[in-house]
Amino acid sequence: MPAPSIDDILLAARIGENSDWEFKSAAGGLPGSLWETYSAMANTEGGTIVLGVRERDDGAAIDGLTAAQAERYQRDLWSTVRNRGKVSVDLLSPDDIVLIPLAAACLVVIRVPRAGRTQRPVYLNAQPLGNTYRRRHEGDFRCTEEEVRRMFADAEATPADYRVLTGFGLGDLDPASLTQFRQRFRAAKGEHPWLALDDQALLERLGGWRYDRENGRAGLTLAGLLMF
Repeated sequence: MPAPSIDDILLAARIGENSDWEFKSAAGGLPGSLWETYSAMANTEGGTIVLGVRERDDGAAIDGLTAAQAERYQRDLWSTVRNRGKVSVDLLSPDDIVLIPLAAACLVVIRVPRAGRTQRPVYLNAQPLGNTYRRRHEGDFRCTEEEVRRMFADAEATPADYRVLTGFGLGDLDPASLTQFRQRFRAAKGEHPWLALDDQALLERLGGWRYDRENGRAGLTLAGLLMF
């Protein structure tokens, strides 16, 4: 994806901050809230942070940084985002922190991608509880403990619906529900090969029964129990 042009930035500055853009002056150094915004955007839909722009009541205005400041900030950003004691996941590729020169100043633009399911939550200071953020409109909000735990659960390689349930088997299913499913499946698909399978084999095709290679257990999944 190409870096935002100065026209893109000026347009966004006139509109003001929203869920996709965040403006920070950085005249006195890298703002601490920058990493809260990184976490928030990464855990939501991604976005763009611009350093060298100050917020105003009527939107935002180009403030600008010296070339030396911008280059120093770029180095500091790369150093910090790769520090696992500060940021849990480095999502940035080499072209995600760019310098944009203006007539008499410079801007630093950081494009934050949306973190993948297995990368979330993106948190700060090596402690997810209290240091995980999400983006809502133009603000960064600290996630609740429940939201953080949900992200960790969603990040597991095996989705919750497909985990093998302990103590459950085919006898816990409603035979009438399976029969009705076969009838509806036949009506929709005709004589599909799956209809010749026994119940367990059919459930395997549907994700309702699986073998967990990590622990060597096989059995009914939550999805299978909910379906039938």
